[in-house]
Amino acid sequence: PAEFAKLNECPLDPGGYFIVKGVEKVILIQEQLSKNRIIVEADRKGTVGASVTSSTHEKKSRTNITVKQGRFYLKHNTLSEDIPIAIIFKAMGVESDQEIVQMIGTEEHVMAAFGPSLE
Repeated sequence: PAEFAKLNECPLDPGGYFIVKGVEKVILIQEQLSKNRIIVEADRKGTVGASVTSSTHEKKSRTNITVKQGRFYLKHNTLSEDIPIAIIFKAMGVESDQEIVQMIGTEEHVMAAFGPSLE
């Protein structure tokens, strides 16, 4: 506060702005999510989901994995409906539920979480 007084500044002024040609200018920080990285987080209800924002020079897209009623779904910004994750695996050439299980893991907690999605 004493330093402000020496500089003829108000000690109660919080700062954080600049005066340019007599006009106040404020710098706002804009957070941007990492591109092409999977982000796993919990929502307010504690439901865990994963998302990735993919980016090329031409396009941006966002893919989310969500859980509804104990089943995993894929949501993409170009699709109007959520798609069951088992259908996504099969569309990518995984032929059986056994192959899906081998890919995601056979641990008991993984099977307990993912099992309903295979029904």
